[in-house]
Formats: sequence, structure tokens, C-alpha cells
Amino acid sequence: MKLIKKGTIAIVSFFSLFICLFILDDSLHASAKRIYYESEKIPITPAVHWWQIDNGNFRAKNFDDEKEVPMVGDRDETARPKQEEVNNRLNLHNYPMPTEFINVNDKSDKKSPSDLKGVEALNPEWNELANGVQYIGNSKRVVMGHYLEINVTTGGTLKTSDVEVYGHNEDGETKLNVKYDVPMWIQWRGYIDDEEETDPEPIEACSIEFLMEGDGASQKGSLIQPSPSGSISSDSGEFDVVQGIPSSEYLRADAQSEEYLYEQDFVQKKGKTVFNNVNASKEFTLTWTTSKTDSKGNVTYTDHEENVTKKVAVSGIERPFSYWEIIKYNIWKLTHSEFTNYALPNEFLRIDAMTNVTADGKHRDNVEDHVFPPECPEIELPSETIDGGSSKPSVPDITDEATAAAEAEIGENEVENDRAEFKGSVIMDDTRTTTDGPTPSDVPAPGMIQMTATGLLIDPLKTNYFESPSTGKVFYEPVFSIDGSASAKDFPFDVNVVTVHTPVVIYSRASDDKEHDQRIKPPLRSTPPNPDQDRHAFILDRPFTVSLPTGGQHRNIPGYGNRDFSKYIKLKQVMFPFDVYTATKQGFYPANTWISVPVDMETVEFFLPVWVPEKQYTIQFRAFAINALTGGDFGGSEHHANITIPNPAYNVPPAGNLSAAHVAIDSIQVDVVGRLYDFHVTDISDYNWKSVFRQGDGVTPTNNSYWVGLNGIDGAPRGNTNPFVMPVRHGSHPNGLQNVAVKTGYKFRFDMKTKGDMESINDAIRIKPTFYHVSSDGKKRQAVDLYYHDDNNYFVKIGSDKDKTYRTVALNETMRNVPKNEITNNALHYYNFADRFNLKETTSQYYETAFARYYARYMSKEPVQTGPYGWQIQNWKLRTYRGPLATQVPPNTMVPPKEIVTKEQTWYGEYSLPAKLYVVPQNANIQEAGRVGMLNENHPLFLRDGYIIVNFDMETIQEGDLNNPYLSYYKAHYMSQWTDMEGFKNSFVDSYGNTFNLQEGDVIFYHADQSSLDDFKSSVTH
Repeated sequence: MKLIKKGTIAIVSFFSLFICLFILDDSLHASAKRIYYESEKIPITPAVHWWQIDNGNFRAKNFDDEKEVPMVGDRDETARPKQEEVNNRLNLHNYPMPTEFINVNDKSDKKSPSDLKGVEALNPEWNELANGVQYIGNSKRVVMGHYLEINVTTGGTLKTSDVEVYGHNEDGETKLNVKYDVPMWIQWRGYIDDEEETDPEPIEACSIEFLMEGDGASQKGSLIQPSPSGSISSDSGEFDVVQGIPSSEYLRADAQSEEYLYEQDFVQKKGKTVFNNVNASKEFTLTWTTSKTDSKGNVTYTDHEENVTKKVAVSGIERPFSYWEIIKYNIWKLTHSEFTNYALPNEFLRIDAMTNVTADGKHRDNVEDHVFPPECPEIELPSETIDGGSSKPSVPDITDEATAAAEAEIGENEVENDRAEFKGSVIMDDTRTTTDGPTPSDVPAPGMIQMTATGLLIDPLKTNYFESPSTGKVFYEPVFSIDGSASAKDFPFDVNVVTVHTPVVIYSRASDDKEHDQRIKPPLRSTPPNPDQDRHAFILDRPFTVSLPTGGQHRNIPGYGNRDFSKYIKLKQVMFPFDVYTATKQGFYPANTWISVPVDMETVEFFLPVWVPEKQYTIQFRAFAINALTGGDFGGSEHHANITIPNPAYNVPPAGNLSAAHVAIDSIQVDVVGRLYDFHVTDISDYNWKSVFRQGDGVTPTNNSYWVGLNGIDGAPRGNTNPFVMPVRHGSHPNGLQNVAVKTGYKFRFDMKTKGDMESINDAIRIKPTFYHVSSDGKKRQAVDLYYHDDNNYFVKIGSDKDKTYRTVALNETMRNVPKNEITNNALHYYNFADRFNLKETTSQYYETAFARYYARYMSKEPVQTGPYGWQIQNWKLRTYRGPLATQVPPNTMVPPKEIVTKEQTWYGEYSLPAKLYVVPQNANIQEAGRVGMLNENHPLFLRDGYIIVNFDMETIQEGDLNNPYLSYYKAHYMSQWTDMEGFKNSFVDSYGNTFNLQEGDVIFYHADQSSLDDFKSSVTH
């Protein structure tokens, strides 16, 4: 029980004292002087005892509770409790009292404690030699005069006073008692009242004592460990950021945690006030009568009356009270959350919390600040008259009456709680009430606060990073702390990883010019085309296209898949291992140049120069993601799409091996292919056809010629008109000679052109003639064999081993009309590269211009053997160069500019049938026919009327490989230059209405029954 005397811890109201003194007898005269005595500082040694429990933790008494902390150190006699604060309350009456008190004003005046009143402790001090070594003193105070409340920290590395083993647990491990002494200093004070009294019966002043009866109810509650959570996600919701989100996209961050944290410890304090020395008085009128008998015997009665005031002091009048006191009241509010992640702007994010948390409070330690007893009354009891009869009556004891009056007179205590406010509401009310303070409310449980940030741009240049780690933390700041112990707090929470993965794709395409691919044995293409496996054909001197789409298949995760990725691509490029022009030929790119293509342009057209060597090539494509590095390997590359993450093949800061490629690459295999085209008949030696090709002087050309059809090399109209198309036949003569074909024995001249690698000494054109007979009405066409007689043999079959009548052809003859510039081109090339053509010995005898004249006058006119009737070879001596000159091409071509002239060629030739022919159906056995009957010109096996059709199969021969002809005029695998491009017609109707069906390669009709010999027969008159 706590006892506090109000007044003698002397508080008596002035008004009460005045009344008390006023009612004293006039004879009372007193004066008092209070003299204080204090002791010297004396040492005291409280201690904190920690005892170890079975699990190794330590416990200590903590004022009104036990506190448990974990062990530090090993589980042996060196174990210690974790350093921790402990509250304690000490009754100083249990410690030795000083024996001597000294007058504060007169050092020579000394008293013992028994001489003094109101002895109480004060001025506790830490022993500074021990503070920080054996303990850490946090707070101290004296309450109710003789209780010392302290808060100290012990344990950990602080010095112990005593350690003993007091037992063992079931595992045999020691259990320790660990003692920490808390040396301190304390001082005591008391007083005496030096009074001078004239009243022999002084009356003490009324006093009020406070008796504390301990704690009543309590209201404790706390939330000091929140449950935060958070995440980083795609702002648009399109992506799963754990699997991947591209740079340049936006993130959002979400966090949530409790709005506030709190600690609440409200305790009800209960006690009573005791009123002592309540002064009561009562006026008594004493009456009595005395008699007196004189000597005469007369009785005389005398009445007496005396007024007497009876005074008593009543003690022990009790009034209960209770009030609520704040032991602990701390409030923290959520201020913000923080995130870290590589993908965030500056890799850091703070989101402020929108909270409105306020708190306030007021705490008072002393009971006098909470309990307000009524004033001590001065009780005047009703006056009373006592008749004593014949003797003076005695004054009765008024104690019981005074006590009853005091009980009735003294009112109830008024009380005030501590005050606590939360978010504008009072949860502990300090309004003054009677007897009991109102019960406080609890701090309500907090709700969750959402913190969100959106539009968080991932820097477009941030490189790829697989599952970059994240951290999250929420922060709380103190709003109010009743004892100032609250400090800022922060708490971590888990946040998902973020994978920065900027997609880039390149599923390249290229045109495949199969429609112009004249190869006999090209690589076969897939159906449908497969650009990853097919070898495409690029045709010399023609346009081609490449496609660099920004769409295609990527990872099958949200936001990726098969779609257009152009927004993440900063650059697309293509590199050709050969020279190219732009589509308009305004721009030129040398071989192996990376050519940038606008991201929004999918297909680009280029033009293949005629000088690019014919061979296999690989075109390279690449697309750069917006976050690609600017140098080195650009952050790595991957075929088609950068789908592999992490890709340990590359080390890209800051992700290192947890990155992905930043460039998509692709390639397409292409074959560069040349051309064989523009076959036409330029001259016929038959006199009936001379006017078609020569002007009146018989030499000057008319520039007429017979082409395969009405179209040029790529199918566009050439400009020629009927009848100047093949085959040359009856009805082809422009001068109305409808029945005139060509007589056997007459030759026809022709030439054709090629583009590509047909410039060497071993390149040639091979012509394989075949023959057909068609009736005059066109109704019957059949393959035939042709026979002729030579000087040594009769009936030599064309194409047989005996067919050895070789034709010779001169290049630069008058009737061939070879352009002079082509002759010059040949001469200059042969001169500059004589060793390639075995001409070194010849050219060494001339200067360049002299050799050019020599070549034009002599070499180009030399006869060249081309073969028998059954086959023809146009070799290098019957070829001219007509490509671009060095001055007409860029200076940095992959082929030396002065050699480019050789990349386009014209091949010159001529052919005829023997003048005397024997025509038989194909594979007819002419020897058997001879055995059956006389084999002469009139034998029925021979076909005499109608027409013989000469059909040419024309092929290019590269580097002398006769077994593997390269290009064909109309027997290519994928196309026919003869029909598909140059427009050969597969039939015609002659002037008589007869329809003749034709075949590709039909060049010329010869009369089956007319010969050049007829033009030279002798004639006589009869």
C-alpha cells in the first residue's frame, strides 16, 4: 500500500487552516518553523538477476512481469542473456537508513531519523564508475517518498557480478543464475517543526493521506510488426515482368502495409484518501443547581451555567478513487515505401503513403495530479445543554458524533485520467470525474494503405537482364511517444524479380527470280518456299528484293509471341557479299557493306550489277534492339530472334551471363545466275532473202533480223513486228513472197547474247541442231534424220560419227556487221590480259593501239572452226565483249573496273544444211531400204515435198565443261527464255490458211525440194 500524506507531505488548504485556528481558544498562541535535515549520499546496490531456463533463454523480473531474452554465446558457463532493458521498483525502506541527518542551515545541528518527520528519499544518482561497465542506466525516479523506479540495461558484454550454476535441463546442459549489480547513490530528507506553544492542548491541522492499493484493470495492445507486401508489374498489364518485359515499356509498383503501428499500455490506478485530524467542536451549556444551608438552616439554591466547547479530531475517514494512467503510448504512421530494381528509373523508387494519423497524450506521475479530494471540513456539532442537577455535569465524549458528522460532511474524491488522443478522438479522457476515471478505449486496428506508382519507364537503353533482383521496404515515423522512446522503423518485404528482355526478330526473305533462272540443273526449291533452306536465284542485271520484316515468332510469353516488334527495333541492316545498286541505280554499295534499312520499311529493292561473279553467296541480315550496345558484339546476336535468356554465350553488363542477345541475325543463300538471250537471225545467203537484210548496194544492212518473238530479254515488247519473228519460213518474207522459204545449201547468220561469267578462253555456246519435216499443208510434222554425201562417203547421217564436214566462221566479216566498239573492246582486253588467252607472244610485238588495229584487220577475220552439221561450238574467238566500260561504273567495284566490259558478251555464228539432202523419218533404217531396192534419190523412203525445220538447242558451256552445260535457252528447269520471256508463238497460219504447229527452238524452214544447186544449173535453149 502506498501512503501519501497530503498536508504533512503537508498540504492543508489555507482556508482550512484559517478556520482551524479561528476556532481555537483565545488563550492559544502558537508559532511554528519547519526545519529540514538531509543525509549525506549513501550507496545502495540493487541488482538484476537473470536465470536461465531449459531452452537456453534467460528470464528476469521486470517490475510487474517477467522478461525473456535469447542467449548469446555458447551453451556453457560463458552463456549470457542478450543485452536488454529491465524495469524495476525498489522499496528503499529495505535498505539501511542513514543514522545521521544534518540541518541544511546549521551543519552543527544533527538529528537521528527517529527525531524527524516526513522522512523521504530523493536525488538518486548512478554510480558513474559502474554505469556503462556493469549496467547502462536509462531512467530513474523516486515515487511516494521511498520507492525507487529504475530502467537499466544489462546482459550481453556488460560485466557480471556473479554467475552460478543452479541446475541442468533434461539434456544435461547447465542452467545459470547471472547477477548484475547496479551500484547507485541515494539521499534522504526529513524535517521537524520548531513550535512555541502556550496552549497546553494543541490541535493538529487536518491532513489527507493517499493510500495506493495497487493496479486495477489494464488495457494493453500493440502492433509493432506490420505485414507489408509489394510487387512490380507491367503498367499496361500486357507483360509478365517475371518472364520478360521490353525496355521502353512502363512498369507499375504496388505496395501495401498497415496505416500505423502502435503500443498501448493503460493501467488503472486504485486507492483511497484518508482524512485525519478532522476537527470537530461542540458547544455544551452545563447547568446545575447548588444549595447552601446557612447557620439558620436556610437553604439557598444557586443556579450555575457554564459554556464549554468540546473539541476532537476525527481520523480514518476514507474515500475511494481510481484513475487511468498511461504506462506506454507510442504511435507510428506509415510514411512511404521504397523499391529497388534494375528496371526502375534510376533503379530506385519511393512511393509516399497518403495517411492522416495524429496522436497526442499527457501523462502525470504523481497521484496528487490525478486525485483531487474534497477540502477538510471544520465541523460544528449542534450545541447541547446538559443539566447536572445538583452537581456540575461532565462534558461527554463527542467522538462518535463527530465521526458520523465527518462521514456525512466529507464528499467524494474527484479524479482525472491521463489523456490520450488518436486521429482526433479522445481514447483516454482526462475530464475530471467523481471517484472513478472513465475507462479508456483501445487504439483501433489499422487498415491497409495502398501505395502505387505507374508510368515507370524502363530506360530504352537498358540491356537485357534475366530476373534482376528486387527489394522492398516500408517506413514508419513516430507520430507520438508518451515517453519519447519511439524511433523511426523500417520493415523489408519481398518483391518479385523483373526480367528486362527487349525482343528483336529478323525473319528475312529474298526474292527468288525463278522466272528468269535459265540453269539446266538449279537447286530445287521447296513448296511452299523455305528461305532457310532454298537457294534463291538472283539474276544478273536485274532487280531483286529483300525483306526485313519486324514481325515474327518470339518467346511464347505474354506480350511476345508472334507479332510485330518494330517499336523495339532501332536499326535493320543487310549486307551483300557482292556489289549492289539501289533500285534506281542512283546509289551504289560495294560488296560486304552493311546497308541500313528504315525500320518501317519491310521490303527493299536493289539492282544486281552485271559484273557480279556467278557463284553461291550468303546474304547477311541483322536487326538491332533499341537496347543494343553501340560497339563490340553489340550485346550478342541470335538467329532469327533473341529468345534465349539467360544466354551464357554473352557477358553483357550489368547482367553478365544473365543477359540475352541484343541483335537478331539471319542469312539467305543465293546463287547469282547469268543470262542467255537475244538469239536472232541476222542474214540469209539465199538470193531470195538478200533484200530483207541488205540495201540495194548488197552490203549496207537494213537492220532487219528475225527474233525469237516480239518481246525482249525480260518479256517487255522489243519493238520488232511481224513477220520478223521465228521461225524464218514461208510467209516471213516482208516483200510479199508468201511461198518462199530458204533453199538448202544456203547459210544463215545469227548471234545471241549472254551476261555473266562467259568471258574466259574456255567459255562457249553449244548448239545442238535437230530436224523435222512438215508437210506443205502443215498437217504432218515428224522428226527426221538428214543424210548427205561427202567426198568420201555416201549417205552420211548428220550427227553420226561420219559427220565430219566442219564449218568455219569468221567473226569480223562484212556481212556479219559486228559493232566496231565490240571489236575494240576485244582487242584491248586481249592486250591487257594476253596471258589469259595465250597471246602474250603476239601482244608483246605491239603497242596497245597497234595491237587493236592488228586484231581488227587480221585476228578477228581469221576463220574459226565451229563443228560439223551435227553440233556447233561458238568459242571465245567468235565472242565480243560489250559490257560497261571502266568509266561507266563506280571505282570501287568488286571486279576491277577495266574487266567489267567482259561481263556482257555477244556470240556470233552461222549454219546451213547441205545443198543435197536426203530426208528420212527419224531412226529409219536406210541400209535395210538399200537392200530392198535401189537406193537413189528417187527411193520412196526419202521425203521430198514440204519443209525441213532446223531446231536449235542452245546451251552455255563454262570453263570447257561439256558434260555439264550451265544455261539453256529453253530447256531450263524452271523457265524457257524462248517462250516465257521472248514470246515465241507455238503455231502460225500461212497465207493459204494452213496451220503449222511449232516447237521451241524452231529457227528456220528450208524447202525440202529446193536447193541452192538449182540456182546454178546450166540451161540451154531448145
